Parts: sequence; structure tokens; C-alpha cells
Amino acid sequence: MAPSRRLSGILCAAALLAVAATASPVTGALPARPESDLALTTQGAVRGTVTETHRLFKGIPFAAPPVGALRWKAPQAAVAWSGVRDATETVASTPCPQPQLPTLPGESNRLGSTNEDCLKLSVWTPAQRSLRDRPVFVWLHGGANVVGAGSDYNAGPLADRGDIVVVAVNYRLGSLGFLAHPALSAESPDGASGDYGLMDQQAAMRWVHANIRAFGGDPRRVTLGGQSAGSQDTCAHIASPTARGLFIRAVQLSGTCVSGGSFSPPTLNAAHTAGTAFATAAGCADAACLRALTPQQLLTAQTGRTFGPNIGPAILPIPPAAAWGTGRANKVPTLIGSTHDEWRYFTSTRINFVTGPLTEASYAAIVRTEFTSTADMVLAQYPASAYPSPGHAYSALKTDQFFACPARADALLYSTENPVYEYEFNDQNAPTFFTDPTLPQGAFHAADVGFLFRRAVLNEVQERLSQNMMGYLSHFITSGDPNRHGLPAWPRYRAGTDQALSLVPDAIAVTSGFKTDHRCGFWQLAAGTPA
Repeated sequence: MAPSRRLSGILCAAALLAVAATASPVTGALPARPESDLALTTQGAVRGTVTETHRLFKGIPFAAPPVGALRWKAPQAAVAWSGVRDATETVASTPCPQPQLPTLPGESNRLGSTNEDCLKLSVWTPAQRSLRDRPVFVWLHGGANVVGAGSDYNAGPLADRGDIVVVAVNYRLGSLGFLAHPALSAESPDGASGDYGLMDQQAAMRWVHANIRAFGGDPRRVTLGGQSAGSQDTCAHIASPTARGLFIRAVQLSGTCVSGGSFSPPTLNAAHTAGTAFATAAGCADAACLRALTPQQLLTAQTGRTFGPNIGPAILPIPPAAAWGTGRANKVPTLIGSTHDEWRYFTSTRINFVTGPLTEASYAAIVRTEFTSTADMVLAQYPASAYPSPGHAYSALKTDQFFACPARADALLYSTENPVYEYEFNDQNAPTFFTDPTLPQGAFHAADVGFLFRRAVLNEVQERLSQNMMGYLSHFITSGDPNRHGLPAWPRYRAGTDQALSLVPDAIAVTSGFKTDHRCGFWQLAAGTPA
């Protein structure tokens, strides 16, 4: 067959697919039935990869490249293309600009990026056709809103196990995604700046609503979730009025934005102050100068600085806690949790590999520096002598302060109006991607992600836990309730019972001791973290 006739046939098939995909199920029209490796988006046709278990469409643009005059502007619609775009697994990944991080012991090299043409997403679906549109899970990667990419994950097993469609999203990071500056705010219709990464994420969800039927997904059943910074951003979208209607359920893994802990959005004025200091370090005083800088120059200037959402009129008009307190948060069922040993990763990467393992003296010194007037109370709760090493003690107190107790506090707050399910991942032998002989990682930060997205090599009992975790998650995405036949019962979180599900290989169980185990009452009293 001549190439032109073959392409014409492909596009005709895609057009038929689009008609079926956009037909309303209410009218009894044909349901979406995606062809094997072809889908038609509003920008054009894409061809993906088909395996025995799942399909992958990789690197689909959901917005125009945010370059030139579009840098630090709201995302614009992606440019249409002709023919069939390659979205197979061989397509090169395009992470948003980010620094190259130091390689950790036992880890492969972690590459940076300077490519601003990065607003792309990937879609995984089961390999088999379905007579009904499948629920959709939109995933926001972690990485402190400075590093990471949707292509870091393998969602094929989750899509296949849960009979769902998974969408992993890139979004602008660091200064390109979260820089607030008076000059940028002056350009904005709402007089604010800094939440470009959140705008990208909402643009991706709008793309999902417009296109996901072409992949067999149901735009009426979208769950938003993420881990670490992706979880914090998910929390921000729960509080965002511009995200209303874009998702009906939420998943927060190891990240909060309401109850202190790992992140609380600063005010616009505070973000302006930080942004002005950044611009000064970059040698700029106005927007034109900032836009003339290369991505590498911006990455160099942002070294040592933190970035994330801030309060602003459009995306986050009020702090998330205030949104909940005034009934303005989006009311969605939420699955929320943390890992038992979150901070061991940070103790290793920020202390052990930099200055060496903590001693009793250096442990006491760092606690006194961080907590000043309450340091003696903290050291009494977490004495080095009660742990295998001072590094274990410091990791325990920071896990409790920044992750465990804020997650529980969010669960407590959310549960007043919505169904909430809380978990704690606690596989003490979870596979690691680096080695620290002075501090076993246990159930470290992001250890649970390896069980959901198969980023790790698992043994037999871990494989069973992984299958159960994917079962819980996919059933929550499908119905708003993680419970399904064949899995241990997972009760709703309620203030009176304070129950969470402990995820341990071959020992999944309900626990009522989370608050006590993580000293959440102490953190409420001594450190001001709600519990």
C-alpha cells in the first residue's frame, strides 16, 4: 500500500475512534473502543506501544512549549500536528529543566535537563479493549518541585492490575515553575505570579477531560494523586477553586499542605521577597532580563533555594487550611499516607554523605539549632540512647514532625467532610536505590512508590504486598473506597477510632497506635504541628 494511502487509512480509523470516543454514554451511543496502538487527540493522532499487558503513549504535548514570551505565563494550548506523532516507548524523555543531582553510593547517574519544551504527559492503559470507559488516575511526580519527571514511572502494571488509565504529567519546576516576582505579577491579569507549575498540572487535567476518551478513559472519573511534592501539589489543588470539577478523588503520598509539616504555601509577599532575592542573584531586576537568561543560568541561580506554590488570587486565593476552615476546599474522598521511616533518606543524603554520620554531640547540636527553646523537650522525647544510632533518632523525630503527624492531621481535618483512608507503609526491607552502611533505610521516603509503579526488584512477599497495594489504590480510583474482595479490610479514618492501615509484607493490619507511635500529641504541644 502506498504511504499516503496507508496514512489516510490510519487517520480515517483515528477519526472513527474520535467519533466513538466523544459519543455520550447517556444516549446509548457506542462506547470508546481504542484501536490497538492509535489514538486521536485534539492536536492530532498519536501511535503508542502495545505489550501483552498494557499500552503506552509517551511524551504527548498537552501545552505549547513555555519559551520566549511564554516563559512565566499560564500554559497555552499545544500546537496541532499533521500525520501520526510517535508516542512509542522509544521516544526520548523530556524532563523539565532541572539540575543534575549528585550520584549517591550504589546509584546510577542522575541526569539534569535544560529543555523547556517539556509540557508533555504519558498515558498507560490495559492492553485489552473495554466496553466501558475506565477510571483515570492523573499522577504528579515528586522531587521537591525542583527535579523529577512523569517518565520516571512505569504505570503499566498498575493500569493492567487495576483496569484503569494512568496519566503521568510533566510540569515546570524550580524557578521556571514557581518563581514569584513583582515584575512578573505586574504582567499578570490577577496581579500574581509563581504558581506556573500548578497551572501546568491543571492544564494537563483539562487535556485529560478533552482527550482521555480516545484512550478508553472516563473524564467523569478522574483521580488526582502524587507523592512528596506531587502530593503537596495535589493538596493545593484540593484547595484551589480553579481545580473544581477537574477531579473527583485525591491521593496524597508523603506530602501535605494544610497541617504544616512538609510544606505550607507562603504568602505572595513572602514569595515576592524570595523571588527578588533570586533575581538579584541571577543579575536581573526586571522580567525582560529574566527571560533573556538561559535555563542553565536559571538553574545555577536557584542552587540552594526552595520552590513551591504560593498564595495568590487565582490558583490559591487563601491558604489551604483556610479553604478547609471556610468550606471552600474541593470536597473529594482522599487516600492519604506516609512511610514509617521517611526521613532516613534525607539524613543519609543531606548529612551522612556530606559531613559524615551524626554523633551524639552533633545530633544534640542540630536539634538545638532547629528547635532552640523546645530543644530539651525534643531531645527528651528522642534521646540518642533509645535508638541504634543518633542518625536513627534524628530520622525518627523528623519523620514524625514533617510527615507522619501532618498526614494524620490532614486525615483528621478531611474526615470531617469526606471519606478518608489513611495508611502507613512499613516494609523494613524495602528495596533501596542507594546504600548507606551507617543507616539502613527501612521504609524510607518514596519506598511505597516502588511497590505501586514497579520501580524496584521485589522478592516474593514484597510482590504480594505490591499486588495488594495496587489493588487498594485502583479500587479507590474506581469507586472512592479502597476495599475490595480478597484484601484485608481498610476502615475509614475517623477521629474517634484513629485507625490507619499498616502495609507490611504478609502482615497487612489495621492499627490504632499511629498517633502514639509517632508522638503526634507531643508535636502538637511542643512544636506546633497539629495532631
